[in-house]
Amino acid sequence: MSRVVVIIVLVGLAMASGVAGASSTSVVEIPVQLGADPVNYAIDSVVVEKGDHLWKISARHLGDGVPETEIAPYWREVIVVNTPLLRSGDPDLIYPGEVVDLPERPSRGQR
Repeated sequence: MSRVVVIIVLVGLAMASGVAGASSTSVVEIPVQLGADPVNYAIDSVVVEKGDHLWKISARHLGDGVPETEIAPYWREVIVVNTPLLRSGDPDLIYPGEVVDLPERPSRGQR
């Protein structure tokens, strides 16, 4: 789902009697891509190390013993969150030193 975020920039902001007034405004439209499912964006971050890939990072973040059937949906969320942020723009190509954002871990019943 694509949406456009509209930011209104107030130029020449003046205070008069405690009320702010703008002498002119500008509108900036920024296209953003949203995933089909809302993601909880309470985010942790991890620095990519040599040999890492998003699946490995996702599995490590969820902890030992988590089955692949529970890692997969979380890994997809990690891809949605990070694809626009990655230097390459490709979730299959991440570089050591890059920062990967990690959505909040799902509770055991939500995985």
